[in-house]
Amino acid sequence: WKNDFGKERRVSFGGSIDIPRTGTHFTAGVENVQNHVYFNSDFLPVQHGGSVQVLSLQLNQNLHFGPFNWDNAVTYQTTSDAAVIPLPALAIYSNMYFKFRIATLKVQLGVDCDYYTKYYAPKYQPATASFANQTKEKFGNFPFMNVYANLKLSKVRFYVMMSHVNQGLFTKNYFSMADYPLNPRRFQLGLSIDFAN
Repeated sequence: WKNDFGKERRVSFGGSIDIPRTGTHFTAGVENVQNHVYFNSDFLPVQHGGSVQVLSLQLNQNLHFGPFNWDNAVTYQTTSDAAVIPLPALAIYSNMYFKFRIATLKVQLGVDCDYYTKYYAPKYQPATASFANQTKEKFGNFPFMNVYANLKLSKVRFYVMMSHVNQGLFTKNYFSMADYPLNPRRFQLGLSIDFAN
């Protein structure tokens, strides 16, 4: 409140193409940010005096062959000043699963994966619940994989999942940001019952 910051201005343009027949959805967008306010490495608010441009391209491709399904989202993004707005260049989400029925039981068995390239991920300050830019260490380049089963019988839904099943297979450095490792491998289950008539 003691800072004399100018107004932050944003101008965005974008569009999308949807091809339902092939399960393809493409989105492109560009944004110009002027007078961007952010927290620096000392967790102090600062304002970038110029403009920063951000370009984002995303392709969603969903494939289906009988009971086999493969849903994918690939995002490419770039920024004109990574010190002000840091972004991973590439982010990928992929979900491969089989969907079928056993009598009246609906079953979905699969594996999903999140991945993004290395970048200077912001660090988190729990005291102020804010993120600050840093340029000391890059994070990323690590796939986070889950193996799961979703089941539905009438009004009962339940799932079992082994989260972060690939822990320790590729690297032991699986941090999402400074001082914050990803959750370790763990078994999860859930149950949901719909009591509505």
